[in-house]
Amino acid sequence: MTEQGKFTRALVGLSAVVIAVCAVVVTIKVVGNHPQGPLLDQEAVERQASATARSTAKGGMSRDGVFCPTAIEAKKGIKFECDVYVAPGQPETIKVEVVDDQGKLSMSKL
Repeated sequence: MTEQGKFTRALVGLSAVVIAVCAVVVTIKVVGNHPQGPLLDQEAVERQASATARSTAKGGMSRDGVFCPTAIEAKKGIKFECDVYVAPGQPETIKVEVVDDQGKLSMSKL
């Protein structure tokens, strides 16, 4: 019986170590995951970049030939660039800055 008791104590001790390691791993994963805030509407950003590059009203522009980064957070101060192909092989770069946390944008040609 003493051999069985030693084995049981060793197994319980090992189980406690495994559970502690798992708890540490889960804690690190949860702390490391930063929830992302709201994202900009990709379609709206591309339409506005198209309108800025082509100097037309915002509403009527096609998104064809517009390439902007995806999954941009609507957070004040974030800056990025979009390429708008006005004519084949002639990209125009549009500088974009998020003006407020509601997703208002400022765009200008480079």
